[in-house]
Parts: sequence; C-alpha cells; structure tokens
Amino acid sequence: MKSGNAIRNMGYLAFIGAQYPFLFFGFVMMLMSNFGQTFFIGLYSNDIRGGFGLSHAEFGGLYSAMTLLSALLLLYSGRFIDTLRLSRFTGMTLAGLALACLFMALAPDIAGLALALFALRHFGQGLGAHTGMTSMGRAYERNRGRAVAVAQLGYASGEAVFPVAILALVAWVGWQQSWLALAMVVFFAALPMQVFLTRFEPPRRAEAETADTSAAFGRMDVLRDPRFYLILPLYMASPFLLTGMFLTHAALADERGWPLTLIAAGFISYALSKIVLTLATGIWVDRFTALRVLPFGGLPLAAAFATLALPPDMLGTWAAHVYLAFSGVCIGMMGPVGGGLWAELYGVQRLGAIRSMTTPISIFATAAAPVAFGLMIDAGLSFDAVSGLAALYVLAAIALAFAARFPKLAAQ
Repeated sequence: MKSGNAIRNMGYLAFIGAQYPFLFFGFVMMLMSNFGQTFFIGLYSNDIRGGFGLSHAEFGGLYSAMTLLSALLLLYSGRFIDTLRLSRFTGMTLAGLALACLFMALAPDIAGLALALFALRHFGQGLGAHTGMTSMGRAYERNRGRAVAVAQLGYASGEAVFPVAILALVAWVGWQQSWLALAMVVFFAALPMQVFLTRFEPPRRAEAETADTSAAFGRMDVLRDPRFYLILPLYMASPFLLTGMFLTHAALADERGWPLTLIAAGFISYALSKIVLTLATGIWVDRFTALRVLPFGGLPLAAAFATLALPPDMLGTWAAHVYLAFSGVCIGMMGPVGGGLWAELYGVQRLGAIRSMTTPISIFATAAAPVAFGLMIDAGLSFDAVSGLAALYVLAAIALAFAARFPKLAAQ
C-alpha cells in the first residue's frame, strides 16, 4: 500500500476505494469507542442506579470521578501508540474494552461498578477514540481531513444505531447480560478483525518525518507554543458548552414550555447536519488546513447559543431545531479539524503523546460542564442569559483562534 504522504488529494470515493481497509479500521475504532461514551452508558443509567441503589447525584458523582481518573491515566497510556506497533496497541485497547464490558456485566458492588465505569471510559472514550484519530492523523497527510472524516462517521453511526439496538438487547436478555454480549462482540469479533486491519496501515516515509523539524515536537514544545493557548479556548468550547447544555435539556424544556419530544425530534436535524458537515469539512481541511478552518468551526456554535438567547417567542418551538442543527454543524466541523490540527501543527512522530495530552483537556471540560451549568441554573440564571454568555465566550474564542493563524502575532 502506498505511503499516506504519497497519495495525492482525491475525492472521497476514489480515496475510500484506494484506502478502504485502513479507513475501515479507523471507522470501527470510532464505532467501538461508543461503548465508553456518555450517551451509551446513559442508556443504562436507570438500570445501574436501580441495581446498585444509587441516587442521580451519587451516580453522577461516581461517573464524573471515574471520567477524571481515566483522563489522568490517558496522559500516560496514550503516548504508547507512538512506540508500540499499532497491532499491539490496538489489541491491548480492545482487550481492555472487552474486560470493561465484562466488569460491568459481573460487577457485584459499588467498587466493581466504579472499576467498570473507569475501564469503559478509559478504553472506550479514551484509548478507543485516541487510536482511531491518531492512526488516521499520522497515516495520511494530503488526505488527512478526509481520513478523519471517514473515521468520525463510525462514531456518528453508533449514535444513530446503538440507542435502539441496545434497548432491544436489554429487553431481550437483561441489562447485565447485554454487557456480557458486548464483551463477546469486542473480544471475538472486533479485536481480531482490527488487529488484522492494522497490516494495511500506509507506511510513513522516513524522510517526511525527519525533513520537517516540527516532527520532533513533544509535549513541552507544545506547552511553550503560544498558538496552543490561543487555540485551546475554542478547542474546549464545544465539549464544555454542549455537554452542559445537553445534560440540562429537561430544564430548558421546562423553562420554555416545550415537550421533551420536541428536543428529541430536533436531534434528527443535529444528526443530519453533523454527518454532512463532517464529510464537507474533511475536504476543506485538506484544501485550506485545519488551522485556517478552525475559527469558522466556532461560528455555528455561537449561532446555536445566540438562537437560544433570543426572546423565546421570536422563533417559538423552531428554536429547538435551529439550535440543534447549528450544534450538529459545529460538531461535524470540529471533528475533522480536531483530528488533523495537532498533526498539522506539530508533526506525527510524537502525535500519540501530544493527543494523549490534548484529549484529556476535552474530557476535563465535559466533566466540569455539569457542575458549571448546574451552578448557573441553581443561581437563577435563565437559559436566555446562560446562552448569551456562551455565545459571547465562543465569539471571543474564535478571535483568539483566528490570531493563532498568524505566527508573529501569536508570538507577541
């Protein structure tokens, strides 16, 4: 198979046709990462709380603690993708995910539940997505945006399919037995297939890694780069703001007098816009670079919150669809941008170490969001006010990210 750097820019169909085995590897890694995502575990929240006698606050606190712990460990474990063969790192990640599912199926008490949640978050949301994004980002240079976009569709496919599939599986075999079934799927199907597909990883040209001095960038180099701090506020914006907003949708519906079914229907707009913009942004990243596209990815997020900051009677119930559609546009754009940004700025030689530093930042943001939004709502702030503040923050973050495009300005 040709080196990822040797493949010229091409359309999606031609690119997929030429590289489909390894692109499928990235797609499946992102699909499997769903097992550790909040929306997936949330499908079991009532069963878990009932089975272990936990209140909403107790389960939420345990979940946040295990999320933070998994993010801290990712700082260490994620960097090994740079030094281990991809087949070995993938095998270890998916074996860990299979064990995590098994722990959830057999957890006898709160300590066992905590271990299961930690393992699901670390090997699913953490290392699973880390493997998919890092492998795509370092395998392809000229088509990096397209590769990341194709892999991101694995995550989107899980969002679309798993809720219905898991609810049906739980109704059939029970909630703990369903985790046992998932463990078997990961261990006996996904793990051997993914290890096999790693042999199709495009070889990276040694001269491409050594010719550019940025390929030697490490974590400390990133932390000394002013551009990193200019990018960071916008990089964190969507995981922080949308996590907080999505978790408070019930309160938003109560304040606006909306039925929850309205917001559920709005997620159709969210999913469609996300998929379309994921594919489109892959092309834009390859054509214009991720750094140049980044500020524009924040504009739909600002528009989403500006929609909710408008007087409630201005758009009526259409505000829910508009807000969620703009949110989908933002997530669709930020996926390919985030997947290619660090490789573009700092090279691929230590990409795993760098991504294992930046990914936990997003995870910390998602863990802090419920607390921050809860405090604002408890303080009596309306969603109009919260949304207005969010929109202003995003606009300021866009301005900083735009400044990062100009190295001389960023260095001042």
